[in-house]
Amino acid sequence: MKKTFIAVLHLRTYRESVKVYQLAGRVITNCTNNQALFNDVMPSINDLNIENTKLDTLIRSKDGSKQNKQAIDDQSLKVYGMLKDLLPPVNKVSQGDKATILLSGFDCNEESTEHNIPEKPVIKRIEDGSTPASAKIFIDAVADADRYKVEINSTPNDVAGWNIVLDPASIFTLEIANLNRGVEVWIRVLAGNCHGWGTASNAIGFIPR
Repeated sequence: MKKTFIAVLHLRTYRESVKVYQLAGRVITNCTNNQALFNDVMPSINDLNIENTKLDTLIRSKDGSKQNKQAIDDQSLKVYGMLKDLLPPVNKVSQGDKATILLSGFDCNEESTEHNIPEKPVIKRIEDGSTPASAKIFIDAVADADRYKVEINSTPNDVAGWNIVLDPASIFTLEIANLNRGVEVWIRVLAGNCHGWGTASNAIGFIPR
């Protein structure tokens, strides 16, 4: 089990337009300041900035009229929705790390949540793949896993020598191509999910033909 945190939207309603504007501004600033970390969400951040600027303009021009109030509510709802849409990609980047979540400008849940990390896979067998000098790996599906990766090494005892050759993969696509024919290679598989990777399988030696 692994304890993780998630980014959350503590605002209960879009009707708190000033708070929506302030949160959006914080998320925009923080993600921009940490752009290397949140690079994948920057297109959404740029769109959020455009819509939040419109919300700011409407709030500043507030005149008490019913029409103006409706315009503010409509724009606040749009910004609020964009903030909600940002939660999954921010959580994907943060991988449950509280400090990373806070760097995004979002709040995180107060209590960490325990999540299952996949168990250690077992390689049943390795056969020649569909092309020369390739290897097809057979494993049983691992509980709680929705992705797999394959690593290879020239020796099973070199901890620093493992190189990822497939990531991500499914149990149906565990085939490595372009190996050195006649040269033994050591292969291991890891099972993972959005909360992390489990322990690597025992390494199995294979000589491609």
